[in-house]
Amino acid sequence: MTKEISGLGDILEQFDGILIDQFGVLHDGVEPFEDAAPCLKKVAAAGVPVVAITNSGRMKEPNRRRLDRFGFTPDLIPDVVTSGMVARDQVLKMLKDGTISQGDGVLNLTRENDVTVLEGLGLELSDEISSSTKLVFISGLQPEALSRQDYLTMLRPLAEQGVPAICANPDHMVYVNGKAAFGPGLVAADYEQAGGQVTFVGKPGAEIFVRSLEILGSLEPSRVLMIGDSHHHDVAGAAAVGCKTLLIANGVQAQADTVDVAPDFAIPSLRY
Repeated sequence: MTKEISGLGDILEQFDGILIDQFGVLHDGVEPFEDAAPCLKKVAAAGVPVVAITNSGRMKEPNRRRLDRFGFTPDLIPDVVTSGMVARDQVLKMLKDGTISQGDGVLNLTRENDVTVLEGLGLELSDEISSSTKLVFISGLQPEALSRQDYLTMLRPLAEQGVPAICANPDHMVYVNGKAAFGPGLVAADYEQAGGQVTFVGKPGAEIFVRSLEILGSLEPSRVLMIGDSHHHDVAGAAAVGCKTLLIANGVQAQADTVDVAPDFAIPSLRY
């Protein structure tokens, strides 16, 4: 049964470490939420380590810069694990097993022309489909310019040809310019339904949680609290590896999700 709390301070003594989502919990992509940084300052003062765990289809460094810009500096959030980091490992695996080869074309669906996950791997990256396209990499979208149906129309021929896809950000809803929009996870699901093979990496998958727990050290998972705004990605994913969960009930994902697993705790927004 979910317990409603008034602030993180109500339950902090129960935990030795914290995993925390960023979008919808710490910020909306444009501005930080007012009470989030003051809350984490008190967590830091209590000596409880924090790792950000995010379905961002980028590597650690761009996310670190964003967090710093919003005031979530390394003294508050010492480390970051992203779905992009897990996705890069998946691409390396595909190169090793011969599913794709250096020189192959990759349709790179991203925002701001980000290539950090795929750079240095010898692949030909493009935002357009060509005869050499052997992989679809979905890490970010432009919902302000293209609809979900537009993406399906564009991608359906590749799905029907059996071109594999990696979804490096499984979120169903995202913040774009401070507003909620459909996320890469839905476009990837449409691709799969059209007949394409999709590998989803990031939350709720176990690998990103295990990697984050390793950074925290040898803590008992039940003494680690996952704070997020998604029932599906944050709550269910963390519960599956044994962590306790705190749902940010006013977050954008909480409004859109079905309830797979009830959180242990809930609060409207992050505060101490």
